[in-house]
Amino acid sequence: MSLTVKSLNGDTAFLLTFSPPIAPLSSPGLFPGSFTVLTDPWLVGAATILSSIFSISEQKTKPCISSLTELDQEPDIILISQDKPDHCHEETLRQLPRECQSTILATPPAAKKIRSWNHFQPQLIQDLPKYAEGDSRSIYRVVLPPFSPRGTCGEVTVSWIPAKRDLSGLHHAIGITYRPPCSVLSANPGYYRDLPMSPPASPGSPMTIASSPRTLVPAPYNDREKTLSVIYSPHGVPYEIIRPYAASQLVTEAALPLTALVHSFDRVENPWYLGGNISSGSPGGLQIARSLYAQAWISAHDADKNNRGLSVKQTRIGKYTMDQIERMLQGSGEKRRKSSAHTKLVSLASGAEHRIERG
Repeated sequence: MSLTVKSLNGDTAFLLTFSPPIAPLSSPGLFPGSFTVLTDPWLVGAATILSSIFSISEQKTKPCISSLTELDQEPDIILISQDKPDHCHEETLRQLPRECQSTILATPPAAKKIRSWNHFQPQLIQDLPKYAEGDSRSIYRVVLPPFSPRGTCGEVTVSWIPAKRDLSGLHHAIGITYRPPCSVLSANPGYYRDLPMSPPASPGSPMTIASSPRTLVPAPYNDREKTLSVIYSPHGVPYEIIRPYAASQLVTEAALPLTALVHSFDRVENPWYLGGNISSGSPGGLQIARSLYAQAWISAHDADKNNRGLSVKQTRIGKYTMDQIERMLQGSGEKRRKSSAHTKLVSLASGAEHRIERG
């Protein structure tokens, strides 16, 4: 089982490909049971807030594709984490035809913005519910059909975890888990047992399962199928905000250690009246990576851009090298050194990809 992370623009446009253990290395995203998530695509044009006088950003590095139609296949989910134009980019998203089948899963302000364009079929635009511990309705779920009639269903979950009292609307985390479907032939004896059919997929989900009297699903406790997990938080969020999700959803799904943390390396600050902290950078990501034993920490939102306008006149950027982050991860205590020993730091140029395996 693997996760492949490909950067499309060297910034926050990532194609996440989750693949079951039996998928071939050559084209894992096309294999049954695989699942793809595209985050915050911005491939063409500028990103303007209010007007070019206030804020305009242009990419210095050319994305590896010039149109979303150049992807090998439509993503199962297009995830939009906020309504700012460098994450919710109208010109890029309009490259997709109105009849596309990808589910556009967005935070509520971004979903409202996308609906206002009147470009996509309304049923394809879904609001991400705010995560609430113990409330299954606050998690967006997609059921992955089994490979065979007596195989087990897989599942993808997406959870939106916003920071409290965040006036800028920038700081939140989105948790993603992937449990692959499994053939009963590949399961260990006694590993699976008959239980009632899995809950239905969320409305508008691209994959559903046919109704049947019984479906084989994994036993819910220690013998549960292992799960891949991602925290996508390009601007950062305090770990205390993520902790309830980690202690509940990630533990229940057997999704620890965290497969990948997608989070900025660089810290970006504005004066308080222009939003204050913009990206928490390495100082903010350290506790998340340590606490969740992240296998990989992938740099996000750190690309050099041509930023102009009144809002960036007083912006201050604190850059961190990988050597500096490594030392920060190791800390000063033996316990911290051990906990961070297996976190790989990854910075992906446009078009580059990183594959993470989990047995």
